[in-house]
Amino acid sequence: MKPENRGILSAYEPCGVFKFFEEICAIPHGSGNEADVAAYIEDFAKARGLYVHRDSVHNVFVRLPASEGCEAFPAVLLQGHTDMVCEKDSDSNHDFLTDGLSLFVEDGKIGARGTTLGGDNGVAVAMMLALLDTPPAKHPVIECLFTVSEETGLEGAHAFDPAVVGVMAKTMINLDSESESTVTVGCAGGMRTDITLPIQPEKEEGCLIKVTLDGFSGGHSGVEIHEGHTNAIKAMGRLLSAAWEIADWDLVAINGGGKDNAIPRDCEAIILVHDLGQGRDAAEQFCQVILAEAEKLRKEPNIIQADKNFICTAEITDVNASAQILGIEGTLGTLTLLTLARDGVLAMNAHVKGMVAYSRNLGIVKTVYDEDGTPVAVKFSFSTRSACESHLDDAERELSQLAMICTGLGNNATHRARYPGWDYAPVSPIRDLWCKTAEEMLGKAPHVEAIHAGLECGILCSKMPGMDIISVGPDMWDIHTPRERLSIDSTARLYELLRRVIGTMCLCLK
Repeated sequence: MKPENRGILSAYEPCGVFKFFEEICAIPHGSGNEADVAAYIEDFAKARGLYVHRDSVHNVFVRLPASEGCEAFPAVLLQGHTDMVCEKDSDSNHDFLTDGLSLFVEDGKIGARGTTLGGDNGVAVAMMLALLDTPPAKHPVIECLFTVSEETGLEGAHAFDPAVVGVMAKTMINLDSESESTVTVGCAGGMRTDITLPIQPEKEEGCLIKVTLDGFSGGHSGVEIHEGHTNAIKAMGRLLSAAWEIADWDLVAINGGGKDNAIPRDCEAIILVHDLGQGRDAAEQFCQVILAEAEKLRKEPNIIQADKNFICTAEITDVNASAQILGIEGTLGTLTLLTLARDGVLAMNAHVKGMVAYSRNLGIVKTVYDEDGTPVAVKFSFSTRSACESHLDDAERELSQLAMICTGLGNNATHRARYPGWDYAPVSPIRDLWCKTAEEMLGKAPHVEAIHAGLECGILCSKMPGMDIISVGPDMWDIHTPRERLSIDSTARLYELLRRVIGTMCLCLK
């Protein structure tokens, strides 16, 4: 389905960037679904006679020859990813597999109605296409790498083979940052972990209760992990643990979160209170304890303002129900994992004030069913981040041991998509050039920092040793949530700065 509001960005400059951004937003491009946007980029390059290579996973590499007289100057590689995090409001019927985004502009910011915008990292794709379409008058060879599945484990960067396309550049500008006033020069490494808790379902009768948590602010599990956003899944574990001894009950299902790298905003649990002569009274007491614990949580000093208005409901949906429960092992195993799993900031950097060194996000919990609709497992997905490899080693051991505790000594933890960090380079000509040009253009030098988030730079610099790298981007807010916004003015400034830096690379033609 194409969005109804095409052309909404046509009035804004630079028109090329916003034209391409809007066209990208009309193409579904969630992680793992990038084939169509890759075809769009490939067709763009072929229509302009540019070298283009699209690999088996749909990474796309495009090369623009240097302008006349600049052939001898070193090439520059621009890089961003084509996938987006697909999060939506609970009342949205948007289908990320088939529907384009419905854009709007408000207060100088672009958003999408009820969904994530995908400014992370669609704006990078749009900027690269605009540069390839209308480059600076004088420029070196410009190479553009569009990678896939960054949001689910940097899989495109892992798969990219620079030898196949003969990468010429020794300088790279990654366009996957979210602050115009910042130049990123290092990032954390990371790893995904899935823990699968097998269950033996049992058919039981009693009162069905639905417990819901919704309205938490969520956010990026890397750059926003230190801001204190409440994890809805962990909060659900706390509520259920508070009600453990209130009645004889078991879990029927539990589901929350959507992405392991997004702090979950919602969680839902279905409970069966067994009828042991107490009937509805026990179920009502269970609900009261859940709601009372939620109010305790709301009033605690660690709850940030953005989370104080979360919604908690506990309602009896059927007093004479028959349902398949997860059983004592499944229920207790789930509660144990939700209670013991460490989440949020695990360690701060002792040498860089305010910088997170080690963190974890429990991003997804879901009940898994077989073809007959019988529950067979509860699956938990974590994202762990650190620039220190020993932290990631420690996380593997810790989560594996937690899985053993919760699954009766069966280790059902799977670690995947591990990627290296990107270390700060003491000498960086591109960092110096960017900061100097930014100060000349904007009157203020940008802040230089390393971040606690995963970027593809670590993987790509390991594949292309000696690459001089920075990461930049325009102002964005609330990425990985339906409140995601992209600044129009900041995008325009960042794009002009990018053009000036590339033009300045041909120094003899100043």
